[in-house]
Amino acid sequence: MNDCLVMLTKVFPFDKGEEFIEDEILMLSENFKKVIIIATSTADSAVQTRTTPENFEILRIKASKIKRSLPINAIKLFPFSNYNGYISEKERIEIKGSLKKRAYLTYFISKSNAVFEEAKDILNQCNLSQYNKVIFYSYWFYDTALVAIKLKDYFKLNKKAAISRAHGYDIYTYRNSMNYLPLREYLLKNIDKVYTCSKNGMDYLKNLYNGYNNKIEVGYLGSKDHGIKSVDEEHVFHIVSCCHISPVKRMDLLAKALATLKDSGLKLRWTHFGAGDGLGDLKAYASENLGFMEVSFPGGIKNIDLMKYYQKEPVDLFINTSSSEGLPVSIMEACSFGIPTIATNVGGTSEIVRDMNTGILIDADFKVEELGKKIKYMVLLNNEERQAFRERCRNLWVESFCAERNFARFAQQIKEIK
Repeated sequence: MNDCLVMLTKVFPFDKGEEFIEDEILMLSENFKKVIIIATSTADSAVQTRTTPENFEILRIKASKIKRSLPINAIKLFPFSNYNGYISEKERIEIKGSLKKRAYLTYFISKSNAVFEEAKDILNQCNLSQYNKVIFYSYWFYDTALVAIKLKDYFKLNKKAAISRAHGYDIYTYRNSMNYLPLREYLLKNIDKVYTCSKNGMDYLKNLYNGYNNKIEVGYLGSKDHGIKSVDEEHVFHIVSCCHISPVKRMDLLAKALATLKDSGLKLRWTHFGAGDGLGDLKAYASENLGFMEVSFPGGIKNIDLMKYYQKEPVDLFINTSSSEGLPVSIMEACSFGIPTIATNVGGTSEIVRDMNTGILIDADFKVEELGKKIKYMVLLNNEERQAFRERCRNLWVESFCAERNFARFAQQIKEIK
């Protein structure tokens, strides 16, 4: 085994973010002689907060250095001749009448080029030619995917490949305010493989770019096995949510749905893990409208501490109210403990929340009264019905979302790319 993997992240393993990479790195370590991580956008004062295996080398690019390389004003556009070789005729027509799209494309290419120059200089010190094969792996199907392609082209190696994962914002064009993501066709033409985190994402890309179907595959993420918590003991029905509080997560709608149960006579407990700019407003709403139930907001929490919480505390229901998703790792984690989920039917969520099987799906534009009724339904299940949900959740997780199995399979797949 004399292969090298060059992995391009945003910030991992520095500071906070990209926590789901933590469960993948062990399998990468076992399948590659050397893994070089380049965090491509770290704060100048960034501190490494996650440990990595011994055969990992951790490098980083300061975001301030990249920023200095970008156009002062992206609206000062490149002429179309500067896009030659990058954009298809279809994309050229799409952006021609839009200053915003042209500015976006200019910024995208400029940033990718700046990151590439930095990464190239870093890797020139790593003697990549000593390895039998080098794989350039972008964790996002975005600007770093272009960097991976350029690195593959730059280094004169006998065996090399460029691959990317793809998650949510980097797949679904309609989630972007301009309904545009730069260089989709160029990336697919020049990359060797794209691994989407859901079947829904795979189908979306294949439908839009059917000339590249052989390059697009599903590469499910996963969560670690921390066991399963029995909830046989008597307790107040416990609902958990976990996310960074932002407009797309719509935690205010969950709070309002719970408020519809004020006169239901149900005994309820809600715990939300996660911080964000909206936390203050959420707390204020809960204080004013959810006095009839137990509510707590522990704020941000390390993943390992959340897993310990699930091991210790009985949790009956997980809820996700996002307006868009890829395939949430937070639901995988809940599912691994046998916790059913109510979630919006967006992205690949239905691949893990199977309606009336491992949870309940609701429309993306749901009414809070509807969510309130679904919560009430789950509360009123008898013990046998509740246990059946839990067993189906655990079985599905074992089958499809076990980190050890999924990441081992993924590491083997990328090693075998010609």
